[in-house]
Amino acid sequence: MWGSSYNGFMKSSDGSEVGSEVPPIWGIYEIARSPDPWARWAEIREHSPVLDVGEGLFFVTSWALVDQVVRDPDLLAGSGVARSMSGTGNLDYDPTQLWLMALDGTPHSRARGLVRREFTSSRVGMLLPFIEDNANRLVDAFFAGAASEPKDFVSHVAQRLPSEVIRHLFDIDSKVWETDAHGDLVSRDIDPAETIGSLARFFEAQCEIGGEGLLSKLRSPDESGAKLSLEEVVSNAVLLTTAAIDTTTGLIANALICLLRSPGVRERLCSNPSLIPAVVEETLRFEPPALSCSRYTRESMSLDGVEIPAGSHLLLGIGAANRDSAKYPNPNQFDPDRDHTGLLTFGGGRHFCLGATLARMEARAVLESMLSRIGSLTLVEPVDWRSSNPTVRVPRALWVRTTSG
Repeated sequence: MWGSSYNGFMKSSDGSEVGSEVPPIWGIYEIARSPDPWARWAEIREHSPVLDVGEGLFFVTSWALVDQVVRDPDLLAGSGVARSMSGTGNLDYDPTQLWLMALDGTPHSRARGLVRREFTSSRVGMLLPFIEDNANRLVDAFFAGAASEPKDFVSHVAQRLPSEVIRHLFDIDSKVWETDAHGDLVSRDIDPAETIGSLARFFEAQCEIGGEGLLSKLRSPDESGAKLSLEEVVSNAVLLTTAAIDTTTGLIANALICLLRSPGVRERLCSNPSLIPAVVEETLRFEPPALSCSRYTRESMSLDGVEIPAGSHLLLGIGAANRDSAKYPNPNQFDPDRDHTGLLTFGGGRHFCLGATLARMEARAVLESMLSRIGSLTLVEPVDWRSSNPTVRVPRALWVRTTSG
């Protein structure tokens, strides 16, 4: 089913064939590029929750095992995201090796502490009025346009809001951001390596300009005098931009997709606004915008009876784990009433996503703004999922219209 360029077969932990052909090594990502990967991942989890893909890569798909691995302090940061991006845009340095996701030990603690200063609960909470004002503005404009013709929810709301929030954090002129970042890079479904390289050069230029935004704050030393280098600032600015915009776009758009496909839940939501946080949490489980992360073993280990040598990669299937029936009963049903304890979408352990609170805040603001009108929306075209980056689950576009009555 994978085409002539692939010749590997999935093996269960006892070495027998599961029966479906998959590409070797990091080609396992190809499943994530498909419109509907859930059944495929369930098949893998059923036969081999720790799948030896070959060449030192193991794909982990059960909730319990993924949860165990992301919290294991003895494992190193993985290179899965960097590998999925296939390059760094011809820079003199590799941002994917300098940003937080790639670091371990003292370098990680130092860098994360310097970045985390700007993402405390109090500082993120101060963004709420800005987020709500912009969510209301974008949603109002969207519904005004969708009343006369189909309109793309992704480009007009789901992507635009997190892009505007990031622009605001960096305190970059809106015209400069639109021309050099959002319009040319963020809003296009292009090769991730090209995005990384171009954004790095953009932020390098912004550092030279100066200002009072997040770039300046990231370069400020802490009380002990520790500070990030210019390359570290730029690399983490790229990480914050790509991760915050891509995954939050996915969260907002995927929430609407789930509601359009679950009319009963949508009807309940319209009459009960207090359900909004639960809808956001269930979206994070059912249609997570982040599909995977990775770890690296410096010593040999055993995982679910599978011997994993030192120097192996563990690709952790977050999307697959979030639909593990051993953790979440009836996992293929969108059910905001379920217990969402243990969601893995934002990772875990020392690499837990710094932007989790901000992403939830933006999604809730959009749903609150749409609440009185969401019942009038109808999907007019099948969902077209992006495939350029297999680590995220984001639609290219979401064409909807409003109906009268």
